Amino acid sequence: MLRAVIVFLILAALGVAGAWLADHPGMISMQWGGRQFETSTAVAATGLAVLLVLAAVIYRFWRWLVSSPATLHKLRKESRQRKGYQSLSSGLVAVAAGDVRQAQKLARRTKQLLDDPSLTLLLSAQAAQLDGDETEAKENFQAMAAHPATEFLGLRGLLVQARRDGDRAEALRLARRAFALRPDTPWVGQELFALEAAANDWQAAEKTLAHNIRRKLLPADEGSRRQAIVKFAQALAASNEGESKRALELARKANNQLPEFAPATALAGRLHAAAGEGNKARRLLLNGWRVAPHPELLAAWLDVHPSDQPAQRLEAVQELIAKNPDDGESRLALAQAALEASEFDLARPPLESLMEQFPSARVARVIADLEEKERSDGAAARQWLRQAASLPVDATWVCKDCGRQIGVWAPHCPDCVSFDAFVWRVPAGAGAVLPYAAGITTAAAQSAEESEIEILPPDVEPASAPTN
Repeated sequence: MLRAVIVFLILAALGVAGAWLADHPGMISMQWGGRQFETSTAVAATGLAVLLVLAAVIYRFWRWLVSSPATLHKLRKESRQRKGYQSLSSGLVAVAAGDVRQAQKLARRTKQLLDDPSLTLLLSAQAAQLDGDETEAKENFQAMAAHPATEFLGLRGLLVQARRDGDRAEALRLARRAFALRPDTPWVGQELFALEAAANDWQAAEKTLAHNIRRKLLPADEGSRRQAIVKFAQALAASNEGESKRALELARKANNQLPEFAPATALAGRLHAAAGEGNKARRLLLNGWRVAPHPELLAAWLDVHPSDQPAQRLEAVQELIAKNPDDGESRLALAQAALEASEFDLARPPLESLMEQFPSARVARVIADLEEKERSDGAAARQWLRQAASLPVDATWVCKDCGRQIGVWAPHCPDCVSFDAFVWRVPAGAGAVLPYAAGITTAAAQSAEESEIEILPPDVEPASAPTN
């Protein structure tokens, strides 16, 4: 636009000058070399204009001659870059498609065409990984991590390799280095927290989690749950180390933040009772049963109400289940306690309703015990035990990521190391019946063993709570 304006002004000036010369004719006289030359003003002006134009043309031609090598070099460089980026793009497509040979070929070509190590090293590393050459891949990632421009990308590649190799200590070191570079990158904060939790470094994990929540790197509800789980993990560690007061404080915080989480409620209840605060323990457990009945809460409640008298245990159970009487766990707890107290008329109705609505191996085994105790009907008891083998097994803590089963909740899975992975549910395809959490044994099972009837044992032994 500016160039067009300048050209227009020049042309306008020439037009004005031409019109002025036409209105003011004259002669120009010049002596040179003993000779005299005369011409009109118009001819002289025209000749001068021609000379200026010719000079400009000659100058532009000289500039082109001088700059042509640099121009040609620039054009060649641009062509190499264009071919290099095309090769890089095709190489990444080959990696995504799983074409090892094509990926390696294009990686070599990209190195020849491009001077950008960040891109060429990345393609080379991915091609090496695709070929199963972890050594070469690691070397490329290390080279990337050694340069500021590619350090973060290289660290991620090395971290993935360390996790794949099971080197959690190295993975944690790399995650901390990456977190120092870019703490607000979501995957970095999440990875660092998971590794710190797997190492039982709960203080560091709590700090990292607080950062992730503050920077909104994970959903608010997930962040709140993780905070509660971390506090409970700290409570378990403190309890194992004999720090009962600190354990109670942490367990209560976990319970307040996640009241439906039975392990925290059960631990807090037991710690209150151990501290001589029975009323607080009872209120806590009663509220927990109201929110979400669970066998661990029943076990804790019976620990708070220790008694060798079945009738007293029945009264304690009735007090607990009154907070949520229609729940399946409430009906089963009542049936077991009534059976133990020989209150058969009280035990049978909830068992029959459960068998109709929610048939399970655990219910069938309790009915077998009822037939044995009430009617001394060994044949009926054995029939119920046989039926139990074909019914859904007892719920237990199951890792939602790898399927590992444990008897006691743990903050992370011992197999896949996933944090907060255990959920209370019936294992998929399981063939074992885990013992009832409250520890009430069945006489029918003992009778069956004496009669050489096979009762399938648990597939997984209960795991102990992790220590810090």
